[in-house]
Amino acid sequence: MKDKRKLLLDMVTSIETISSFGIKSLEEFETDGRTQDAVMFNLIILGEAANGLSDEFIENHNDIPWNDVIGMRNIIVHGYDILKISVVWDTIVNDLPILEKQLRDLV
Repeated sequence: MKDKRKLLLDMVTSIETISSFGIKSLEEFETDGRTQDAVMFNLIILGEAANGLSDEFIENHNDIPWNDVIGMRNIIVHGYDILKISVVWDTIVNDLPILEKQLRDLV
């Protein structure tokens, strides 16, 4: 089993990396393919790390939307053709700041 602290730190690092891109608007994000790719890569890492956590750990911290985190990863990897950039943008702006705080509290 993977070390849960390392997995949590990997998740925090992925969110920090996404934040460091300094994306200002959906319009900017929609026209910047490189940043989209970098964000997607970090969302994959985020979901993959979450997927490595034990079922017991996830159950004990059910206030965190683990299924959404892992689900986003799955859509990027397997449903890339149906992925909407606006949904990714919404995740960046509305969900990642909350998730980052929750993860930092666990670390």
